[in-house]
Amino acid sequence: MNITTIIPIHKFDEKIGEYLKKALESIKKQEGVEELPRVVLVYPPDIDAELKVFMQDVKGLNIIFTKNKSNTDYQSQVNHAVESVETEYFSVLEFDDEYGSSFFKNGMRYVTSFPDVDVFLSMMIEVNEKNEAVKLTNETVWAQQFVGENGEMGYLNLSALKQYTDFKLSGAIIKKSEFINLGKYKSNIRLTFMYEFLLRALNNTSKVYSIPKIGYKHLATREDSLFNQYQKIMSMEERKFWFDVAGKESNFTTDREIDMSWLKK
Repeated sequence: MNITTIIPIHKFDEKIGEYLKKALESIKKQEGVEELPRVVLVYPPDIDAELKVFMQDVKGLNIIFTKNKSNTDYQSQVNHAVESVETEYFSVLEFDDEYGSSFFKNGMRYVTSFPDVDVFLSMMIEVNEKNEAVKLTNETVWAQQFVGENGEMGYLNLSALKQYTDFKLSGAIIKKSEFINLGKYKSNIRLTFMYEFLLRALNNTSKVYSIPKIGYKHLATREDSLFNQYQKIMSMEERKFWFDVAGKESNFTTDREIDMSWLKK
């Protein structure tokens, strides 16, 4: 298997354990592949003992435990975990999400057929906590008005991304070398860090392609999730600020300090 799965966990409790069990089961239930991916669990040191006790009951997966000793934000955890990735590609599975049963079969098919592509967006179905479908995400790259480079369907371009910002990198399959070359995720950007990374990738002529099959289930409305918190605490003015920041910072591969002084006024 030429794809490694990264699962970031910033804290641990009984509810997270329930979600994590489903996420891991979705890896074990993959169809049409000869081997399952290696899994890198990245988490803060203070939950090491509790998490390893929980993982004792998980069988049939090759799991690597890695602790990030400083920041436990999503971006920093992924950046740290990438150091443990030995395959050409990696995918991030959020602990409360699930892969479709043919995710890796389709993923391996596309990374083999399109070796020049750097980021493969997974067609995503977003669900609520009752497991009811809310919407599809990343599918708009296949809409007629979003034809990609050289008129080929499936490729994301800057024009499309600027018109429709709601593309998600959860479940994406990313070439490790290009991720590092681009500067990884930026931890100083909050709400729009995925959007900024895609802008930065396209600004640097990376190729981004959307796999035209539903391969990822994303829990979009979990009460204490990162983006749910953003929706609760961020004003419309601040949300606009982060989209503006993403547009500006995507011109740089470095993670620069963001001037937040205006929020204190």
